[in-house]
Amino acid sequence: MCHAAGAAYDIVIRGGLIVDGAIVRGANGFAGEVGHMIVDPNGPMCPCGRRGCWERYASGSGLAWLAREAAIEGRAANIVERAGGHPDGIRGEHVQLAAVDGDTDALAIIDTFADWVAIGLSSLTNALDPALFVIGGGLATAADVLREPIVRRFSEHLYAPALRPHPQLRFAEHHHLAGAVGAALLAEL
Repeated sequence: MCHAAGAAYDIVIRGGLIVDGAIVRGANGFAGEVGHMIVDPNGPMCPCGRRGCWERYASGSGLAWLAREAAIEGRAANIVERAGGHPDGIRGEHVQLAAVDGDTDALAIIDTFADWVAIGLSSLTNALDPALFVIGGGLATAADVLREPIVRRFSEHLYAPALRPHPQLRFAEHHHLAGAVGAALLAEL
């Protein structure tokens, strides 16, 4: 999803679908572009040229965007301070660190962020019924503050949540290196 703390968070959500041990590539090789699902057609512009793509809200840079919006509204003073005193400098890791410290504004931003993550994950679950989701990149370093709100919000958005097992939610062990490790392992498939 993004790079590790200390590095700039990317605006990227990538997906991979494995069925019976085989990677699903799709009819034209585009399977897994889940970050470009439209979750808000009136939302912010995505670098792809469309509005409201899921990755604008649910990636590491989406977390930073939510915090910058809160700062512009006069909230998130602790996060702004961590970003050098200006909302434009806010990165996802500033929110993450403030949330770990118990900052109420950061925790509220994390809850909103978790809702956006859960919207996409529940939509994917409704369409594909997967057994497992793995969140990687720099967001994986925030598992302690992200897991509970994502799981809670996921149940709120899922169709028939009481009638089905929910997919497992795991955070990648290799954090920002997960994509590179996965690419290296791909050669073995």
